[in-house]
Amino acid sequence: MLRRSAAFLWKYKKTTLVAAGATYAGYRYRKIQRESDAKLVVAPESVLTWKIVNGLLVESTKNIKVGSLGFLGSMLKKALIDSDEVTIFDALLSLEMAAKDPRIREICINLTNGSKDSQGSPGSAGISLTQAQELRAALLAFTEQKKKQLGPAAGRVYFMVDSFDDQTTYLLASGCSDIIAQPSGYLPLTGVSSTQLFFRRLADKIGVKPVVESRKEYKGFASTFTETKLPVKQRENMVAIINAINDMLVDDIAACKLHGAKAPLTAEIVRSAMAEGPLSVPEAIDRGLLSRSGYFLDTKPITGPKSRIGITAYRLVRQKELSRQSDAKKKDTVCIVYMSGAIRRNGMHSASSLANALLNAAKEPSVSALVFRIDSGGGDAIASDTIAHAIDHIQNELGKPVVASYGSAAASGAVLASITCRKIFANPGSITGSIGVVAMKPMFTKKLLDYLGVNVEELRVVDNRSNSFTEEPTGAELERFRARVDKIYDYFVARVAKGRGFTPEQAEAVARGQVFTGIQAKDNGLVDELGSLTRAVEAAAQLGHKDIDDGYKADITENINVKFCVPETNLGFKHLAKNFMWQAMHEDAKNLLLQNTSQSDIDLKLDDFYFK
Repeated sequence: MLRRSAAFLWKYKKTTLVAAGATYAGYRYRKIQRESDAKLVVAPESVLTWKIVNGLLVESTKNIKVGSLGFLGSMLKKALIDSDEVTIFDALLSLEMAAKDPRIREICINLTNGSKDSQGSPGSAGISLTQAQELRAALLAFTEQKKKQLGPAAGRVYFMVDSFDDQTTYLLASGCSDIIAQPSGYLPLTGVSSTQLFFRRLADKIGVKPVVESRKEYKGFASTFTETKLPVKQRENMVAIINAINDMLVDDIAACKLHGAKAPLTAEIVRSAMAEGPLSVPEAIDRGLLSRSGYFLDTKPITGPKSRIGITAYRLVRQKELSRQSDAKKKDTVCIVYMSGAIRRNGMHSASSLANALLNAAKEPSVSALVFRIDSGGGDAIASDTIAHAIDHIQNELGKPVVASYGSAAASGAVLASITCRKIFANPGSITGSIGVVAMKPMFTKKLLDYLGVNVEELRVVDNRSNSFTEEPTGAELERFRARVDKIYDYFVARVAKGRGFTPEQAEAVARGQVFTGIQAKDNGLVDELGSLTRAVEAAAQLGHKDIDDGYKADITENINVKFCVPETNLGFKHLAKNFMWQAMHEDAKNLLLQNTSQSDIDLKLDDFYFK
């Protein structure tokens, strides 16, 4: 038996070595993880440290699916996710837990370009306006809480950077008590602007004519192809939006109370700086926009000899502590489902896959409510309706509330998808609205076809030119095209009226393609509350709590479990096994196979071997 076993292991020595190596690596990984977890403690008078790397402060982390690989799968997931990566939710949760934890006295944020592989600007956090608003509010709440908890000297938040590369990062920094930049750096405070390109003249020049139907006058998606400048109504809407966002920026920065600043900030000072920016660091200090100049090496002397703990390590330790303390308490579980990018009917992250993700999350017995976190400018109307129907089914048939949380944008089709949610949260700078429809198809004119030397002959059984790309629709065909667009628009507006409890006239008043900020949407009733993702989670937990008479008050740091659902990158066992078998094959055998077999046939044979 021993001899046969040895012969078997020698015959498959490559496989044996890989398996032994993986087993040992897993053992070492588990041992190191246990040892590091045991050493992590939060000491009194601690400083929470946070290294922000451009591109690694993200909305949602990668959801790597690794089948049933156990510890190896866990190792793969950790290897594929950068150690400096922090999600917006985790950052908000860490800051809110730290605000209530008397052991955390201060925060020190270091904005860095991180590793040698970092691609973004080192002086930029790489986040959107609304993400900066969410995090800034959490930093301000931390300072306020600490002053009440530990006295007026506590709660300082230091923001260290060599030089700012954008205004949004400075907005985030304005939530801190001390902003420190190198004396050679700059502050690019220049105000909000919008630049749009128009391709009408190019289309005319090459002989492409877009056939467009928009509903209605404020819907501007197609204007970039059909106009040479913004139409009057769309210009009015865009000017109102950028003015509103600029006012938010000015008001938030002017409210900044910097420790040791040369002068108190006012809105007039901020507007003057925008008119004259970018400013050098010494100029920004003189105007009270920065606390002082300094370098990264000055961080320790600033905070003193206090104990330090990183933001990710702190979150893990504190969550374990709170979990042990609240074992006896009832916790409600909320699942956050993410939707980002264009809404499509096909592709890896199609509307049907997102609808299934919502439904699967809602069917989990432990989940009492869902949060639908959106960062999308819209997309296909049919795809949006698919998602909307899934939300209706979850709320009406499964009896579980869905709360929408609007991130950077939730416009057009994203509004259609989410408008019937039990509650809708937005950030002040969220871009929403755009309740309207655009249908567009390009027509290739004779000018383009002659230039290319192409002849076209279309053969039809039925006299219907609706699908032609060389003949512009006219007469009854054009009327049918317009009627389809009208029906989609009417359906959209009716959904808005149903979801928000509007009359048809009220729904039409906020439709017509108008775009709004989160503040404007709160005022006109499209949004229920202004608040961060964590506030939306608390609202969902409160709505989903079954026993309404037990005095339950949802608190993200105490009595809510959170699950996540994000698009998957599949690294399943079958995929890994096929690759392993191919890599383990002798080179001569590989060459022989490739000479006589297509790669697709090889894949099929590996599939067959795997399943047998």
